[in-house]
Parts: sequence; structure tokens; C-alpha cells
Amino acid sequence: MAKPFVENRDDTARHGPSSVPERPGWPEVAAALVTYLVLVVALALWMIQIPDAQASLRGIVGMAANGAAGCIALLAAFSLRIRDFRAFGFRPAARPQLLLAAALGVLAFGLSFLIEGLYFLFVTEPNTQADFQAAATGGLLPLLVLLVSGALFTPFGEEVVFRGVIANALNRYGPWPGVVGSAAIFAVVHGPSVILLDAFMVGILTGVMFRRTLSLWPPLLIHCMYNGLHLLYYSTL
Repeated sequence: MAKPFVENRDDTARHGPSSVPERPGWPEVAAALVTYLVLVVALALWMIQIPDAQASLRGIVGMAANGAAGCIALLAAFSLRIRDFRAFGFRPAARPQLLLAAALGVLAFGLSFLIEGLYFLFVTEPNTQADFQAAATGGLLPLLVLLVSGALFTPFGEEVVFRGVIANALNRYGPWPGVVGSAAIFAVVHGPSVILLDAFMVGILTGVMFRRTLSLWPPLLIHCMYNGLHLLYYSTL
């Protein structure tokens, strides 16, 4: 049986009465995160068997599968108690919020070069983006498929988990757990490389937008802009 709506006092104060169903809690966080991690690990074990000669395929499939893992993880959380997608951030956003999100996506793209430039002054590591770069430079069709999987599907899958479930649940404890805590989890999941720092930065921006709007669409737009601009940049290398 679906759980009835229960208003959250903080959300009601900002968005008006009866606007927000009960947000996810620790059961949803556990279900989503465990499901996501199991699927991502299984994906990684499968992908390492794909030869380097098929790096382009590996990049495209990896992006698409990551998005699918996020969607399945959301459904795992959704199936527990609160069977209303509005509770997970599927609510409209105002046009100014979306315009701001698009600008923040461009900002995040620029900030990533600053972060990586400083990082590589002190650290040398293998190129963790080689598969995506191979797909981006493999021709028009691979690039288009990569953009659909990497700039649309992957951001959607990640946002529904890390903002729609995790940040959503942690926001009840305040902005530090909700924004910084969820960004840290998002970063750690990306693994020990410079991408961890990039992911943390993106997680902060998307977390702030989600906390302000209670809608997935502004953070999703930030993420889509960030990923899409990076993939287009890779196509020029």
C-alpha cells in the first residue's frame, strides 16, 4: 500500500502547504545505494573483459549502463514505501530556475578545468576518460550515441539516485548533510581519481539547486550541460 502524504515543515515553509509529499528516508537511501553499487560493480567487472580495441563501444555501453543502474536503483527505493514520484523530485521547475541551472552547468564545465589543472600539478594518474574520448572521436554516429547515453541518460540515472533519493533524505538534517553529504557520496562513487573532485563540485551545485527547488529538473540540467560540454570537448581532441 502506498504511504500517505506527510508534509515536511521546512519544505512547507518554503513552498507552501500540501506541496510536498513525505520525502525518502534511510530505507530508500539504503535500497537505492546498495542496488546502484551492486549494478555498477557488476558493470565494471563486465566492462574489463571488453578489449581495448573496442574502447569506443566500452565508453558508450558504460555510460548507458550507468544510467540504467540509476533508474533501477530509483525503482528499488520507490517500491518500498512512498510510491509517489513527486516525493523523489519529479515536480515542475520555474523557467528562471532552469535558466540558472543551464548557466551553472556551463560554470561547472569551466571549473572542472581549473580543478584538473591544479590537481595534475601534483598528481600523475592514468586517463580515466579514455573510453569516452575514444567514442567521442570515433565519428558522428558514435558521438551522437555517446551524447544521448552520456549527456542525457547517465545524468538522469545519477540524479534520481544522488539527488532524488540521497540528497532528498539527508536534506531533513540541514544543508550540510543534504548538500555536502550527498555530494561527498556522489564523489566517492566515482572512484579515486581527479573525477572524484569534479564530481564533488558538480554534486555541490546540483545539491544546492535541488534543495532550493525540490525539483530534479534544475540539477539534471546542470548535470546534462556539464556532461554534454565535456563530451563535445572530447570530440575535438
